[in-house]
Amino acid sequence: MKVNHTTKDWREIPFIAYALIIMNVLYFGLMFVAPMIWAQGITSMQGLLAGGVVPFLMASINHISFLSLLMDCVILYFVGSQLESLIGHWRLLAIYILSSLASLITQGLFLGTGSQTITAGLAVLGIFGGFLMLGDAFKDNPVFGQIARQYWLFLFLTAGLQFVVNRNAMYGMVGGILGGFLSSMALGAPRIGKINPLNRVVSGLIYVITLILFVYLGMNR
Repeated sequence: MKVNHTTKDWREIPFIAYALIIMNVLYFGLMFVAPMIWAQGITSMQGLLAGGVVPFLMASINHISFLSLLMDCVILYFVGSQLESLIGHWRLLAIYILSSLASLITQGLFLGTGSQTITAGLAVLGIFGGFLMLGDAFKDNPVFGQIARQYWLFLFLTAGLQFVVNRNAMYGMVGGILGGFLSSMALGAPRIGKINPLNRVVSGLIYVITLILFVYLGMNR
């Protein structure tokens, strides 16, 4: 009984969120000890389509300032670990990567396919998109509804600040949040309950078709 209890507790540890924090911190350190390697974590839609999968993954854990790194690590620790405990380990990792991809493609459409960018902070925003999905899919749960409303307010204020400071960043923000919402809806949340299969399929199709359309439009501007 003791062994089973220990195993269960180990499986409940949000190790994906913790691993992402560690990777983000270590990669940021490369800026000071190996700047040439750190610079490889800057990507573009054009670079990804040319086969730059590794730079894309590096960009998903890359930061250019300590403040942005700190904020994202705090979000991963508190919000990411909470979402991971609700939906599972591999789903959180998938949402993180798919949100990063959606933000990159969205920026490529509006800012140019060769526009260089990093997507770690935008991938983190996809985690909020996951909570917005829970608030929508499980409307009868007052806790999820309250959390979703709080995060909507946070994202609205963040988008407003970006509109004033750097309007170009808003494209990636929208892509990351919607990418997180659609991908999490498509992946489901069996630990919490069943989501309408039609909603899951439609969300997955919208995600895929939208990115394909954005790539096509971006490459033919």
